[in-house]
Amino acid sequence: MDLMKILIVDDEPDILELMVEEFTYKGHNVFTAMSGNEAVRKIQENSFDAVVSDFKMPDGNGMVVLKFVNTLPNKPAFFFVSGQADVSVEDCLKAGAIAFFSKPFDLDELVVEVEKKS
Repeated sequence: MDLMKILIVDDEPDILELMVEEFTYKGHNVFTAMSGNEAVRKIQENSFDAVVSDFKMPDGNGMVVLKFVNTLPNKPAFFFVSGQADVSVEDCLKAGAIAFFSKPFDLDELVVEVEKKS
């Protein structure tokens, strides 16, 4: 498996740290953002193999990030993680997300899916 450049986007520091630790442990190059708008700025500055994003965040939600990713010629694989019950998984997948993980999610399963799809 090739090592990947991954952007993880979440406004909850504890969840962000857990994902960063796991993907870093697997040897991937990990970047972070704590809002949708910050994520868009980072994607404008760097190319990523995958983006793992929370859905509901202040200052730009995950759908803002996905819509921006969809404009790119070389789109990174996009994965949602969310604890929001009112988010339509179907709408997220139709918009281009590869998978949707509901919080609390199985971290090992997330890593396997990201590594497999990216």
